[in-house]
Amino acid sequence: MLYDRPYMQSEPSPRSRNLVFGIIIFNVIVYAVQLVAGRGFTESLGLTSVAQGGPNLWSFVTYGFLHDTHGMGHIIFNMIGIFFLGRALLPELGEKRFIQAYLGSSIVGGFLWFLVSLYTKSGPLVGASGSLFGLLTCFGLIYGNSDIYFMMVIRMKGKVLLYASLGIALFGLIFLELLNGTGVAHSAHLGGMAGGYLFYKLIYQRDPSYGKGAVFRMPDWLKRKPSKKPSKNYSYKVNIQPKRDLKKEVDRILDKINSQGFGALSPEEKRILDEAGDLLKKR
Repeated sequence: MLYDRPYMQSEPSPRSRNLVFGIIIFNVIVYAVQLVAGRGFTESLGLTSVAQGGPNLWSFVTYGFLHDTHGMGHIIFNMIGIFFLGRALLPELGEKRFIQAYLGSSIVGGFLWFLVSLYTKSGPLVGASGSLFGLLTCFGLIYGNSDIYFMMVIRMKGKVLLYASLGIALFGLIFLELLNGTGVAHSAHLGGMAGGYLFYKLIYQRDPSYGKGAVFRMPDWLKRKPSKKPSKNYSYKVNIQPKRDLKKEVDRILDKINSQGFGALSPEEKRILDEAGDLLKKR
């Protein structure tokens, strides 16, 4: 059952934007290291099949931050998708649950691909596509009945985008990955969607308002340091009230004392009388 929440495009907080940009920047940095370090770096952190010697345990996490180095289309597409989905989901999920959805979808996607690789013997697996499809699933489930603009052009319901992505992933898994052995890991896409669904059912739906706290903090060395110059505190008072107005106000207060007594004065009226007395003493 779709969680029928209207999608209101809102700006995430500066801290949340830092989280999205941090994920993107980290992926780009790792991609640059891949280009310099070569194939050995990718194979050591990518997710390998049993036919290639079996995966390292950490590879179920690290593979999601690597990308195909034969062209930049792979990383560019994934980062654009994470940018837009991150901006849409962060105000609703909060930073803690966004990271849970991001990493959880990637891990489940890698696990399903590993099971499929027992048959296809392909690998190594790299890419953030599992996380991307998991976030897309969360968006489609939370905002299923809301109108969105896919790629900022095509208008559709959130659930239509969800079902279309599911259909493409299933078709690719059966007819391309299993039957033809193509290099695209559609099983990781489908596993990412399964991870996004599990996150939605087991974590998000239990309490949609839980977990919106921040987990990303700007490093201290990036924060602007406060000035070490001692601050100067000057004690002064400025009287901006014209003397004529002060005289009128004092006359009004004196009339009030004559008619109602001193006890009827407000604290502000008593303060004005004191100030007027101080002025008379200085003359």
